[in-house]
Amino acid sequence: MRKHSLVIVILSFIYIPTCFAEVVINGFASIVAGSSLEDDKSYYGYDKEISFENDSKMALQFSADLGEGLRATAQIIARGRNDFNPDFEWAYISYEINDQFMLMAGRQRFNLYKYSDYIDVGYAYHWITPPRGVYSLPFNSGEGVGLTYSDLWGDSDAEITYKYITSSISDYQPIGSDTTPAPFSAKGHIINFNFATGSFEYGLNLGLIDEYSYEQHTIIALGQAISEAGVFTQEIVDDLLPIDDGATLIGAHVKYDVDSWFILAEYTMTELDPSFLADTNSAFISGGIRFNNLTFHVTYGMDEGKPQMDAYEAMLPIYSSLPPINQIALAPLLFGTQAALTAQEEDSNYYIVGTRWDFHPSAAFKIEYTHYSDDYSVGTDAQLLAIAVDLVF
Repeated sequence: MRKHSLVIVILSFIYIPTCFAEVVINGFASIVAGSSLEDDKSYYGYDKEISFENDSKMALQFSADLGEGLRATAQIIARGRNDFNPDFEWAYISYEINDQFMLMAGRQRFNLYKYSDYIDVGYAYHWITPPRGVYSLPFNSGEGVGLTYSDLWGDSDAEITYKYITSSISDYQPIGSDTTPAPFSAKGHIINFNFATGSFEYGLNLGLIDEYSYEQHTIIALGQAISEAGVFTQEIVDDLLPIDDGATLIGAHVKYDVDSWFILAEYTMTELDPSFLADTNSAFISGGIRFNNLTFHVTYGMDEGKPQMDAYEAMLPIYSSLPPINQIALAPLLFGTQAALTAQEEDSNYYIVGTRWDFHPSAAFKIEYTHYSDDYSVGTDAQLLAIAVDLVF
């Protein structure tokens, strides 16, 4: 029933607006194959067996110019990791107030990174996928309203965007994780500052998340057990569960790109209200050289996860004051909480070496090697070899 309804919506979008305006249809696709180079190690869902599903995708975008500055845009994407079930990634209207200001409303992309607007369009950048540590937030699109200002400031193109966002995912699962999918939701404000001066680009993204919730089943059960123990405060449970919490997101990027070479650096940081989720810092620097239709590139990145131990540290003095027989009974809760929090700790780095061959005006062939290591978790080093064909049409 869902697929039939989706077909009807697509046909309606194509047919009805054509009575009044021109509809432009574009699309893109990525066919990606990858494999871990070690028998007992996996990396973001890739193991020793070659997989074509994790990062492969195909999408169609429909854009209707209704005249006098009004435009409707929709994008439907099917991802391999979701069994190629089609979903609406975008469905919004925009209105150009004048040459500088544009209003947007509906389901749209939220600019959290350098490549937010086309994060799914593999043809738009040199990697097969952007560095996953930096590009790791649960939501890239959702419902909201926005206002964009763009103008020429001296020799620089300037763009400033504000968006109020709401995003809800009923079955969110971090990429490469084997945790049970769980509901995730967020709402707040995103502000972007982007500038380009000749070959030099730079920008700053700020996210002020008023409220987010991640109902991860294991943590929900742990919080319930702590509450039912009857000796710990509700504040401890609140400091463990990421429910109705707030967050601050900061991202910055700088790029210099001339005819034959480029260099790009990007940084993201998240600061969260106390919960089992860690505060994070991620960054990478990437550079490449072009020879005709070939691009050779290398990237070095690091990811840091800082566990928030508030819940455990608040439990410890209460636990220590109890009689030994009660301590024995509650030890699984105390050390289970400690384990859940410290599991979020990360001190990792990686490097990516790759080649892109633009063998067709609308297609690129890519091959990449990635080496990952985590200084905190012994034995987590991993290697990935991946190839891809990216298309735009």
